[in-house]
Amino acid sequence: MKKNEGKKGIFSPIKTSKIPDEVYKQIVSMISSGQLKPGQKLPPEREMASDLGISRQSIREALYRAETMGLIEVRQGEGSFVLSSVLECLKSPLTVLLEEEAERIFEFLEVRKLIEGWCAEKASTEATAEDLKKMGEILAKMESIGLADEEWEKVDVEFHLSIAAATHNVIAMHIMDALKDTFNAFFRFRQVITKPDKKGLILQHHNEIFEAISQRDPLLAKRRIVGHLDFIEKKIKEDMEKMQT
Repeated sequence: MKKNEGKKGIFSPIKTSKIPDEVYKQIVSMISSGQLKPGQKLPPEREMASDLGISRQSIREALYRAETMGLIEVRQGEGSFVLSSVLECLKSPLTVLLEEEAERIFEFLEVRKLIEGWCAEKASTEATAEDLKKMGEILAKMESIGLADEEWEKVDVEFHLSIAAATHNVIAMHIMDALKDTFNAFFRFRQVITKPDKKGLILQHHNEIFEAISQRDPLLAKRRIVGHLDFIEKKIKEDMEKMQT
């Protein structure tokens, strides 16, 4: 008799091309309904994959998303635990909107171009030597060999925030800080920025943006950061089109 034969898991089999998204929705639903309670340990990845009939990689992606949203905590060597109820989870309304209406990511990117274009332009005239040093240190960190996807995402956001900080405009800094949790929350966005063949290009873009700011060239800095976000937008569109074919 097989190990899981006759045993009914708490998850329902997945029948869709967007597997990690569906697993995540089941997790949210079970936490929302109280089937999974704060402090409760989720089944092991292997068991969840068996119950759902999918790969462990899809389970990991769904768990990572739930962790990013503050719903669960993944403890090394112990497993995944529910942190809070959905209502208690302090999740950005913007993040929720992007989850429900994926196409809104392009509107979000339009706004980012406006805000970050201005920030890059302003930073080119206002950045101090300390600001430039900070940006350089972040880029050096991004160049680290073997940087894991999760850490890469954090450092990517850190670079964009460092540009806002270099404007010395408190409002701009607060706006960017408020948006930071939404930057990479969208699954398709994270897929683009963490692909091995894209990391090199993204790092190149960042270095070019930094170079323009260091050279005190506002128009070039603005053009380069908008071009960087145009590139991200193009790749997300390509990925979404592939999913629809």
